[in-house]
Amino acid sequence: MLSVGLAAATLALVLTYVLGAQVLLQTPYAEPAHNLFMSLVQGIVGGHSSMAQLHGGSAPDSQSQAMPESESQMQEMNRGILGNNMLGSPAGMAAAGLAAVTLIGIIPLAAAAFVISWKQRSFVVAGLLAASGIILMILPLANMNFAIPGPIIGVVVGLAILGLGVAKGITSARTAVATTTTTR
Repeated sequence: MLSVGLAAATLALVLTYVLGAQVLLQTPYAEPAHNLFMSLVQGIVGGHSSMAQLHGGSAPDSQSQAMPESESQMQEMNRGILGNNMLGSPAGMAAAGLAAVTLIGIIPLAAAAFVISWKQRSFVVAGLLAASGIILMILPLANMNFAIPGPIIGVVVGLAILGLGVAKGITSARTAVATTTTTR
């Protein structure tokens, strides 16, 4: 039951991203939320001076003069990593962040569904995982530009989830055949 729920949650997250990303990214809160997230990441990576600035304090003068250069380097690094969107959705930092969060959520859900159903025969889990993998690959394949880490990551993750579904289906079929032949 738990493995079916996890596989269904994987498919729900994939469908929410594929069908709802355009709507979610057009809300007035998408860009400010992304900017807040990136400022928190920058604060964690940048050290205590950035954290002091986030909390309303001020950084020492020697660090504040060096900060704009490191901020621009951080923004360039983020654009390089996230600018080539992993799941092939619209360009932009907010869309790339949503794609990254989606992948971070999908991978453990699919793996947990597969592991929990390891010794069980479940064609439902196999079908849900296979459908999730196929649907996850639609946008990256449609927007393939062969840029690393761009949509290629979405294709690889989609293939991995599809592979989990196929492997689960094969083991379920073998178990069903073995059960049928032993009862005859």
